[in-house]
Amino acid sequence: MPLTLVVLALWALAFLTFNVVVSVRVWRIRHLPRWRRVLPGLLLCAGLTASLTRATGVTAVAESLAFSLFVATAAIGLFELRRQRTRASRPDDSAALT
Repeated sequence: MPLTLVVLALWALAFLTFNVVVSVRVWRIRHLPRWRRVLPGLLLCAGLTASLTRATGVTAVAESLAFSLFVATAAIGLFELRRQRTRASRPDDSAALT
């Protein structure tokens, strides 16, 4: 097996692990509506399903959708995590209103 394929497989495994971690961390944010908590996980599952269509011999679906869905999972998940981080770091202005 060429070294290039090993490096590519390791990169793909790292990216998949990153997507799973981001999806789980977004799922654990309790103040988000349920559909926004579930969205990264659903996109990840859709990407895995599209990727698994290669096993059936239908490579067009995997080539066109799988990587795009994985990137969308990472982008939406990181957006929600960054938004949560900025919300948590803001000072609480509720005391100023009373």
